[in-house]
Amino acid sequence: MGEVATLTREMRLDVLALQEVPFIDSGSPLLSQVAEASGLPFVAEHVLSAAMHTSGRSGLGLVSRFPLESIARTVFPNPGLSLNGSHSFDKGMLTASLTAEGRLITVATLHMFPFHRFDRRAEDDEFAYVWEFLGKEVSRQVRGRAFVVGDLNTRRRDLIQAKGVPLTSAVAGDVDDILYGEGARRVWGKTVEGFSDHDLCVAEFALA
Repeated sequence: MGEVATLTREMRLDVLALQEVPFIDSGSPLLSQVAEASGLPFVAEHVLSAAMHTSGRSGLGLVSRFPLESIARTVFPNPGLSLNGSHSFDKGMLTASLTAEGRLITVATLHMFPFHRFDRRAEDDEFAYVWEFLGKEVSRQVRGRAFVVGDLNTRRRDLIQAKGVPLTSAVAGDVDDILYGEGARRVWGKTVEGFSDHDLCVAEFALA
């Protein structure tokens, strides 16, 4: 928790999107500590399923410098993957709107199923309905300047087909990325190594 809070503060982030956030009872010590240490006071959360690597539950979180509004919590259709006693936990998306520099922005943080852990491919035809569901939800929920970020669990960015919301990769990480839509111009983007097996994706944008 300390490293996440330190990185957030040192990078002077405006919005932080997290996956695999640990929740105990109804709250998250991680989100509370990050919000307090970073000076980003506004928090939204989405509790999804049992945690894989710790007790309690796991989910998604948004921490923001700006008030978060129109918060939506989405659960993806679970394909029921299983292998060697393991099974797929529920995954989903957390969406919120905010206003910065007088402009409406929508940020969605998501965590897709780890198909590879079950010796499957994200692009297999039988999982097309999961990606179609995601595309429809992005099209329905996202308004204004769009940012769709998180652990996609695939290198195939083209699997997200959101009607009317064209998305471009800002970081081009491995399975994690920051995708952005029209009305935003990428200034720079990079990945930063940390404590996790997933690098932190960071990007700066100018708003049109």
